[in-house]
Amino acid sequence: MAGWVYAYRLEHRMKSIRCLLLVCFVLHLTLAAPVRAGDPASAPTSDAPRVRVLVAYHSLRGNTRQMAEAVAEGVAKVDGAVATVKRVEDCTKEDLQAADGLILGCPTYFANIPGAMKVVIDDWNWKLKVDFTDKVGGAFTTGGGQTGGKEHTAISLLLFLLNNRMVVAGPLYEDEEGDDKWGELGSSAMTGPLDPGVGNSELDAARRLGERIARVARRMKSPR
Repeated sequence: MAGWVYAYRLEHRMKSIRCLLLVCFVLHLTLAAPVRAGDPASAPTSDAPRVRVLVAYHSLRGNTRQMAEAVAEGVAKVDGAVATVKRVEDCTKEDLQAADGLILGCPTYFANIPGAMKVVIDDWNWKLKVDFTDKVGGAFTTGGGQTGGKEHTAISLLLFLLNNRMVVAGPLYEDEEGDDKWGELGSSAMTGPLDPGVGNSELDAARRLGERIARVARRMKSPR
């Protein structure tokens, strides 16, 4: 009888030891496993301020919407910056007030802002009474012809932002050697019969715009 009890206790103790060893092995694998890119644990930490950029666009055929999405991709390149893409008619007062940056985009109608969009953005001031002071703004546009007025439309959008007490900026460029650097007033795409659709270089211009506005907005929010 005593021998049976001893054997039972020994077997029970061995089971406990095996369980303990198994737990230690699992912990070792967990702690030693490499962190893969994209895992939450591998996300870079930063003390950069969180910056919200609202990309508000008007689009009928989808070209300006495509540019708006590329602008948001550019915003996402900046650490701490988050982009929200909305049609102008869907933007609420809360969206506009929460934004540190506001980037407006629209097609070019007769060398200017479409009337439907102009009514909406004017109401942001007249009806919603949004305070845009010292927010950072930018503009992009699409249009059918080579000289159909796209730059005039972009300037008109920038003038709206300036008249609402905003700081404006445009995309940055440089040559391959880095010797020649310049900025532009906004980004645009030709979508008419001569050059239908939105090309890669035009999407690149939109991304540059989003990145620039996000960087300036972050600097404005946390000056050093």
